[in-house]
Amino acid sequence: MRRLAFLVLMLLATVTRADAQARGADAASIARMVDSLASRAMADRLAPALGVAITMDGRTIYSRAFGMADITAGIPANDRTLWYLASTSKSFTGFGIALLVDRGALRLDAPIRSLLPGVAWNPEVHADSLTLANFLSHTHHINDNAVVMSAAFTGEIPEDKWPSLIALAGREPTNDLIYSNFGYNVAAMVIDHLRAEGWKVFVERNVFMPAGMRQTYSRVSGIVPQRIAKPHGIDANGRYYTEPFFKTDRTMNSAGGQIATLHDLARWTIVQMDSGRIDGKQVFPPSAVALSHRLIAKQTREQAKRFAYFDREGWGAGWDLGTYNGEHMVSRFGSYGNTRSHLSFLPNRRIGAVVMSTGGPSVLTDVIAAYAYDLEAGRNYAVDSANARLAALKQRLAGAGRARATQDSIRAARQVNPLSHPLASFAGTYEAPGYGRVVFTTRDGRLNYRWGALYGPVEVFDASKDQMRIEIVGSGNVVSFLFPRTGPASSLSLQGVKFTRVR
Repeated sequence: MRRLAFLVLMLLATVTRADAQARGADAASIARMVDSLASRAMADRLAPALGVAITMDGRTIYSRAFGMADITAGIPANDRTLWYLASTSKSFTGFGIALLVDRGALRLDAPIRSLLPGVAWNPEVHADSLTLANFLSHTHHINDNAVVMSAAFTGEIPEDKWPSLIALAGREPTNDLIYSNFGYNVAAMVIDHLRAEGWKVFVERNVFMPAGMRQTYSRVSGIVPQRIAKPHGIDANGRYYTEPFFKTDRTMNSAGGQIATLHDLARWTIVQMDSGRIDGKQVFPPSAVALSHRLIAKQTREQAKRFAYFDREGWGAGWDLGTYNGEHMVSRFGSYGNTRSHLSFLPNRRIGAVVMSTGGPSVLTDVIAAYAYDLEAGRNYAVDSANARLAALKQRLAGAGRARATQDSIRAARQVNPLSHPLASFAGTYEAPGYGRVVFTTRDGRLNYRWGALYGPVEVFDASKDQMRIEIVGSGNVVSFLFPRTGPASSLSLQGVKFTRVR
């Protein structure tokens, strides 16, 4: 009997050793080494704030916030910090759709016209041939900047009016899978039509609450502003500074519109990679999780088939589906201005990573996630690879400071060129169907703009052409004003859209 017991123990020890070799580093080692890498990244000032959580085998093995959530105000990041998710939000909307399909309330192959009755479509998009799956997988081939601009940036057109903007949407001149927000805005319209409470409440009650994600919000009202990790820019001297967080409730949309803690985001990776199970409970049907992870459409453009260190095969319901070093990977990343969101997991290995940053090289989030995966897999080059990637990012950051100095010099030189019209002649309110109103005002000899939730200074871009420059969430945009023979500007062109002065 003792000999049998001894043989059993030896067999168990052999299995454990084999499993350890297959898995590489254990949870404690991964946590310690990820912490060391993230700490060095912060010491090298590769981000003003960084949030990292690693999950394995149904639990969070590591979670830590670094740096300053608002460096100008001196507010540190901590466990209560809320990180803006940007396009990672698509995973929630997509999973909400998967739940409704699993319950028999929807079909992915349902014609979009049947799901949004009464909505007018541009004839050139051939809406009769489009299904809900086309919108979830970015294969609808429709370009609707009007909906996306209001939903994600300005909030000028209220959400209940978005269906009326669809008629403005034309067809993309391609049959490729083209990533955009529009498909997930349409998915929210479908939920709104089906559920009286609307998509935000539906997702809160049916996705967040069952998963125990009680610090995830689809709004910013009522949230203590100091809890939100703000975006940060970097000046010519390499110093970070806090930028405005332009999000309002009206722009917290279904394609990019939640804030959450690391704790909640870690739970999202666990419940997804464990087929709807968390804390010993089955909170989602495994069939709904499997449906959301099922490939709907493959990537068609070569440049879209790889992102950072990860291969991407195509799209499911809210998720990028692909591989990392041959292992099946489910992921959803996001960015908004200088913020970056990385959420991914390897379901077959039951390890996931959440990495959030608020400035600096955005690929830092991918470096940290890949490092955790390499450690777990036991890759002997994991440490050297991560160190080399950090060194490259440090060089890139130094280059960013020099590039900013050059850009600042060029922009300053433009400001001394005389304008053809008085500054006050540019001021006024301009309107475009589907895009709302953009307002230019003068104050203390400077021109400023406001477009719904967006605002900021206006600077000269090309005085000889009556062109100004504004920044929209960190991206420069040229505004071309059109003047009559006398008097103030009569119209302007912004993002290819004509806005007419409101008299």
